[in-house]
Amino acid sequence: MSIFFSVREAVEMAISTERSGQAFYQTASKLAREKSLEELFRGLAEEEEKHLKTFQGFYDTLKERPETTPYNWEEAKLYLKALVDSRFFTGPDTAINLAREAKDELEAIDSAINFEKDTLLFFYEMLEVVKPGDRDLVKKIIGEEKKHIRRLSTMKGKLT
Repeated sequence: MSIFFSVREAVEMAISTERSGQAFYQTASKLAREKSLEELFRGLAEEEEKHLKTFQGFYDTLKERPETTPYNWEEAKLYLKALVDSRFFTGPDTAINLAREAKDELEAIDSAINFEKDTLLFFYEMLEVVKPGDRDLVKKIIGEEKKHIRRLSTMKGKLT
């Protein structure tokens, strides 16, 4: 028997991961010594804020749709929390510490790329468990995260 979760859970996790990403990028921007990297991190923090607003709008819309409520909400939340806890920053404080602990700017970029990759893995896994009709929204979220990886990789190439 397949277990399907609604896209609502994916959007909740998107909101959580975007908050952590925003905290990381805000801190990394303040710590960056190179102007172009400071601007990149600041820009990514601003994009995370836009994503938060977008995902919150998605979430508000999804709350209105009764078919997005999973059969067993508590079980779904536990499953998603386990995925996030095992792969992501466990919150903005952890993200801030990771940015502060980077020994140099390349390490900060590598941490950011790894975070974005983990975010992508989460959403690719979500594609397997969300209802087929909700997969397009998850794919849209994936597209947003891929853009971040491209920008970070481009900057890393310029610095090495």
